[in-house]
Amino acid sequence: MVREIGYVEGQTLYYHFLIPEVELDFGLLPLGNDGDVHVLSNYVEKNNLLSIYIEHGHTRVNSYFLSPTKVIIEDLVTDVSPELDRNQKKGKVVGSSSIKLDYSKSIVPYGTFDGPSQVIQDSEPVMDDEPVMTDEPVLNDEPVMNDEPNLNDEPVMNDVPVMNDVPIIDDQYDEPVMNNDPVVNDEYDCEDSADESDFDMFDEEPLIDDVEVNMINFCSVLDEDMDLGQLDPTNNNTKEHEAIEDEPLEVLDNDVVESFASEKEPRKKLLRSILKPVACSSGEVHTKAFKIGQTFKEKEKIREVIANYSVKERRDLHYVKNDKTRVRVKYRGIVPELTGDSNKDRGNLVLSKKTTCPWALFISRADEKQLWTVKTYEDSHSCLQTRTVRACSSKFLANNILHQVESNPKIPTRALQEELVQRYSLSISKMKVFRAKAMAKQYVYGDYEKQYGVLREYAMELKSKNPGTTVKIDVETEPNVSSETRIFKRIYICLGPLKEGFKKGLRDFLGFDGTFLKGPFPGQILTAVGLDSNNGIYPVAYAIVETENINSWTWVLEHLGDDLDLNSSSNFTFISDRQKGILAAIEKLFPSVEQRFCLRHVYDNMKLKHKGDELREAVWCCGKVYNIPKFNRAMEKLKKLNPEAHEWLSKIPAKHWARSHFSGRALTDSLTNNLCEVFNSKLDEARDKPIITCLEYIREYLTKRIVNVHKVLDKCKGSLSTTATTILENNKTEASKMRVLFNGADKYQVTGLWMEQYVVNLKERSCTCRKWDITGIPCQHAIAAMYDKMQNGSECGDPEAWVSKCYWLSTWNAMYQHTIDPINGRSMWPRSDCPTTLLPPKHHKQVGRPKKKRKRAVDEPIQSTKLSRKHLTVTCSKCHNKGHNARTCKGQGGPSEAG
Repeated sequence: MVREIGYVEGQTLYYHFLIPEVELDFGLLPLGNDGDVHVLSNYVEKNNLLSIYIEHGHTRVNSYFLSPTKVIIEDLVTDVSPELDRNQKKGKVVGSSSIKLDYSKSIVPYGTFDGPSQVIQDSEPVMDDEPVMTDEPVLNDEPVMNDEPNLNDEPVMNDVPVMNDVPIIDDQYDEPVMNNDPVVNDEYDCEDSADESDFDMFDEEPLIDDVEVNMINFCSVLDEDMDLGQLDPTNNNTKEHEAIEDEPLEVLDNDVVESFASEKEPRKKLLRSILKPVACSSGEVHTKAFKIGQTFKEKEKIREVIANYSVKERRDLHYVKNDKTRVRVKYRGIVPELTGDSNKDRGNLVLSKKTTCPWALFISRADEKQLWTVKTYEDSHSCLQTRTVRACSSKFLANNILHQVESNPKIPTRALQEELVQRYSLSISKMKVFRAKAMAKQYVYGDYEKQYGVLREYAMELKSKNPGTTVKIDVETEPNVSSETRIFKRIYICLGPLKEGFKKGLRDFLGFDGTFLKGPFPGQILTAVGLDSNNGIYPVAYAIVETENINSWTWVLEHLGDDLDLNSSSNFTFISDRQKGILAAIEKLFPSVEQRFCLRHVYDNMKLKHKGDELREAVWCCGKVYNIPKFNRAMEKLKKLNPEAHEWLSKIPAKHWARSHFSGRALTDSLTNNLCEVFNSKLDEARDKPIITCLEYIREYLTKRIVNVHKVLDKCKGSLSTTATTILENNKTEASKMRVLFNGADKYQVTGLWMEQYVVNLKERSCTCRKWDITGIPCQHAIAAMYDKMQNGSECGDPEAWVSKCYWLSTWNAMYQHTIDPINGRSMWPRSDCPTTLLPPKHHKQVGRPKKKRKRAVDEPIQSTKLSRKHLTVTCSKCHNKGHNARTCKGQGGPSEAG
């Protein structure tokens, strides 16, 4: 350390130390031998910071020559340099007026350096000789401190502390200066953490490669009241520090309106001295919930602190006085009293007296404009702790489980109850936890009713941040035109980026479906979903309506037609499940479109009367074949298997559910409405949320999905999408097994396995197997014809060039170039100019507990670990007849059958 200051080797140095709180002229003592170091150690016990002075060449301090020996600077050659260990001193305890500071090898001392350490060593009296210097470093692995060195032992090198390893620490304050704000065990701070949903696609922040610095014990070295200026070794004016001991730094708070001059009032200084925390015997500062002079701005904060204190201490508090200017609180606990009046109880009888605990708290203010101030606080108590505390209400629990509910909304109530009982050691009922969980979910996701009032502002913000977005809100008919409120009916949203992206997909195909809401207000989420170039879902529009019927579907399809420029002569293809008015609405608005029916829903309706796995396979075989001859053969098989099922299925036109009858303009062979089912499954977490929270969940999912597709696109190579590439490669493999016959014009006869033979026309891009016509991807027969044409020297091009443009990688990329922009929070939404306020939709509460589960199909399997007995006929154990059990048996079937 001396070398770092600027001293050079070869100089004679004289060391001195200053007695604390003594002027420089009278308090400078020498450091020349072990006796001087012993004197120094006496001051170290009560002072954490001592001033060390160094003179070089010669000294003018008379007290230095009173030392028995002079000193010579020399490097220490031993391995360990022990220090005084105040921890081992017995019979003395650090008082509450100071914080005990112990040296630790894990703490890097202030002023250490990597050079040879300079120490003081006893030697012969030499005045003018040069000091002897060595080059071996000092290793201070485990410094040990000895309070009282043995003066009878001969002075050795290990008894001398290394001066540059002593941390420079200032401890002139008697008590640590803490913040004057009340210290409260605030359990209401429940910032997330959140846990994101399964659809999150956030990238992690790039990590910076840096060395690890352990700062755990940093605060144990420095006092909390230490002024940074006291670390300056040249600052010796201790009286100046004593004069400003209780003065805070002049730091301006721009959020405070009060005058800074008021801080100079003697009353404020007195309050700061009272509020100053006191350290215990172990050096730790234990904060209290209340202190004399503590102030509160709001009464709600007082009630919050009292509730936290009551729950933490497990004592029931009672508000004796609670008005606009006074709050008086006392314990309503039980104080036990031992008595031994009778010989029967042997002196162990316990009498309980109520409301006799001395604990008391009084907080008041002069008027409603002043701050609340703690006037009386008696912290002692003699009552018993209890497991029933009124302050532990459902509202209190709700504020303390916000982070858990937000990260895991489906956390079981029983698990939450066990965790809270273990946390607070109180009796908490399951119903109270249930109400607390409901309050927490309302706080996290918003209020169901209030969100309807700001729905128009949300629509304006959505349209302002995403140009081209369409948001339509419909309300119930109001007889009173002058009414200031309107009842919400339905809302339709088509985001501008999704609208433009769908138009660049070059595939006129949409699926429609609906799913019900689970919240307190009834409704349905209607969705319109298309296909992208990778045969993935591409949601286009979504709506929340009162119910799924002709009127709601007509209203949604009208707005969707305006967004996609559809009219009555459009050649789109729609697929749906034929439920609740969708067919009539499509027929009314778009009579020229091709309608497909979901084959799975068709079979679900048929199996109400005709069941069986074999029948299901037969129906699926009829729908999945690509040409009419194969379709006819499949229908004949179905007729032989079940004539009634064949007759039922024949009533539905085959153009709606069979691939063999599709026109092929949609460029997809999809038979089911799985594209909507997949999208609806992603919205399961949103269906029980308030309306804006539900809409935001959908928007955020769509935003993250676009980001996810971008990541896949960055890895794609070639000219086609991933799915199209896989299908084409499989067709190429099958094409190598084909035999081709060219007719000399544009047609090819292709023969495959089992003598299947088809005709390919490359000019018209068709094959009689109709797979190429329907999907837009060349089938194996077409690829075989292409190979034959190239082998004969004709220009044909690669099979990738014959794939429809909707499968190109460039088309896929163009669809997702339109990203959804984020929106601001609710406080920054624009204000709506509409004079009316939206109210929640009409709701008719049903009798009994509301059902949240959907109605399952007749033969739909139930997810269970045991085999279901549903639809099985029971057999009576008494009469052995079917249809009833022994409990309801009345001898049905006669005595002969009963046996």
